[in-house]
Amino acid sequence: MGLSDLNFIFRFLPIFLLVYYLCPVRYRNLALFGASILFCALSSPAGAVVLLVSVTVNYLLLCAMESKRSSLPWRRGWLTGAVLLHAGLLGYFKYMAPALPPGISFYTFTMLSMDIDVYRRTRQPPRSFLEHGTYTAMFPKLLSGPITEYHETIEQVRRRKVSAKGIEHGLSLMIAGLAFKVIIADTVGILWHDIQTVGFESISTPLAWMGAAAYSVQLLFDFQGYSLMAVGLGSMLGFQLPRNFDHPYRSRSISEYYRRWHMSLGRWFKDYLYIPLGGSRKGTARTVLNLLAVWLVTGIWHGVTPNFILWGLTLGFFIVMEKLWLGKFLEAHKLLSRLYVWFLIPLTWVVFAITNLEGLGIYFTRLFPFRGGGIAVNAMDWIIYGKKYLAFFLAAFAVSCPAADYLWKKYWNTLAAKIVLFALFWVCVYRLVTGLHNPFLYLGF
Repeated sequence: MGLSDLNFIFRFLPIFLLVYYLCPVRYRNLALFGASILFCALSSPAGAVVLLVSVTVNYLLLCAMESKRSSLPWRRGWLTGAVLLHAGLLGYFKYMAPALPPGISFYTFTMLSMDIDVYRRTRQPPRSFLEHGTYTAMFPKLLSGPITEYHETIEQVRRRKVSAKGIEHGLSLMIAGLAFKVIIADTVGILWHDIQTVGFESISTPLAWMGAAAYSVQLLFDFQGYSLMAVGLGSMLGFQLPRNFDHPYRSRSISEYYRRWHMSLGRWFKDYLYIPLGGSRKGTARTVLNLLAVWLVTGIWHGVTPNFILWGLTLGFFIVMEKLWLGKFLEAHKLLSRLYVWFLIPLTWVVFAITNLEGLGIYFTRLFPFRGGGIAVNAMDWIIYGKKYLAFFLAAFAVSCPAADYLWKKYWNTLAAKIVLFALFWVCVYRLVTGLHNPFLYLGF
């Protein structure tokens, strides 16, 4: 079960919200934690067991770390044990086990943030197992984030206020996110699916570029849609979850793009990996190594097939180049810098999407057919697909413009906006009922 599942929207969520709002404030964490475990169990009973075991063992490790008898070496040992435990579980389930427990990639980072913050003494440890479990497992962010850092979130677990405005704004965000996912991402995703079905050798070069754009749009609106739904649900429960996207295609460099894309993951790697490695404080050579290390880990976090390693190191290479000299050139050339991002990012997403290196090579020969480029059965195929998907590409472009943010912030609470959101919601429901829907892409990571 996911956030865009009809059973979640019309059964699980209304019942949970009724219980959550009616129960006394002191019991709301218990309601949320219990609902989160149930939410996970409805997707995967075994996954719920893994989640409960992880939460329990991590809580015991934190208790041991904070024991009055724990000296600094012992504290360091308990932290090392926690890191090895979570890395081992994540590595086993991600790369060896037949099935991936729901949300393990995200709640692993959530717990590691807690462990490191408590070890550093930047925040007090959770006061109870319930606080620990609520922070780790809250279902709005369980499956695909945003990844919350302990020092930013624990006070909300302890004290938060549910308000009518928060509920209203959260519901609006949830509907907007659902529309991003169901209307834009799932529809444009059909184009990428069709290209895979036809076969990479048989598509024209224009269609290959259209396919790269389609996957880029699908991934953005799929993941951003989930994040908006999660933030909206959090608002309905009294939480302020971190924003995960900030219009990445407005960027003028790859570095800026990834400061705007999956922002919670980027912030986590910065706070808990890049800076502890030395960041940019120990000279140019060390900075380059630290950046490449972060991007290698980022690639491995997504998967161990060669394409993910290649994807991570490619991004690391361009970010290093921008750090050394390319960044100044991009800053001085506004138009070229935007074209640079719009050209490179879809190419890197192609590397991300195609796990088979042979297939990846074929696709790039279609993108750049300089030395022969495959069969290309229908040179005019891109016109057929262009007519079919142009409106959805334009819609994606429109809501990615700065004006869209301005209009949303100014008018989201007006009657006209509510009518539009109401209509979008039922369009989404219709598409969900008729099966025009795919699972969130990042559930596989």
